[in-house]
Amino acid sequence: MFNTIGIITKPRDSVSESSAHEMRVFLENQGVSVVFDVKEIARQADLIIVAGGDGTLLSTARVFVDNNIPILGVNLGRLGFLADISVDGMLGVIEQVLEGRFTKEERCLLSCQIAQEGKVLNQWLALNDVVVHRRETLRMIEFDVFINDKFVNNQRADGLVITTPTGSTAYALSSGGPIMHPGVNAIGLVSICPHTMSHRPLLVPGESEVVVRVKKSEEGASVSFDGQSSVPIVSGQDICVHQHDSFVHLLHPKNYDYFEIIRSKLHWSAGPP
Repeated sequence: MFNTIGIITKPRDSVSESSAHEMRVFLENQGVSVVFDVKEIARQADLIIVAGGDGTLLSTARVFVDNNIPILGVNLGRLGFLADISVDGMLGVIEQVLEGRFTKEERCLLSCQIAQEGKVLNQWLALNDVVVHRRETLRMIEFDVFINDKFVNNQRADGLVITTPTGSTAYALSSGGPIMHPGVNAIGLVSICPHTMSHRPLLVPGESEVVVRVKKSEEGASVSFDGQSSVPIVSGQDICVHQHDSFVHLLHPKNYDYFEIIRSKLHWSAGPP
């Protein structure tokens, strides 16, 4: 099923490189070709294995989402929400995947355009979230929110998290947002420290377009994407967010259980005996 596999490592990480070497030896002994170069992965790979963690997987997903290559995540530290395979068990899981024994799921991304007076200035992708937030200052920012060209509200807050179901367990969760199962087709809006307590998390259909218009920001504001990159914005600019056309395809072991991951990461009570 998988003849050529691309391996992505965590930059400047000896554990990641060592794990990648171990996987390469194993895969080549199975008669599978292995590539590491990004361009070669995009051109040849049937599968991508990420040896790093959730952060490495987030960046990999953004780069390769339009190539329609499934991704398998190996976590080098603690159990991850996305990279859920331990280093100790990675070769056994990879062997199962090569035999066709795995679970596959789709995860949506958000496409974000920053526009001013109808002109698009930048465009970005995010698997977790797009976050509009104040810069290094204690002053709040003021912004209007629109859903499908309909005015929703005006807010004064530290910012707003626009999240996918995947990102609902990241910044949005720590800001009081709900956990969304990956199978839910929705976009979440979670205010960050709003000045008015009546601002509650809001879920809208996944096909919606969310527009945030910054009205007042004396020290400036920024938009961040998956917490890994950010760009400054000024008053009068629109942040336009909608689902990306392509989906990321994640592979998991056959016995993958989303709720088991949630229980482990959030330290919920154990299941029934």
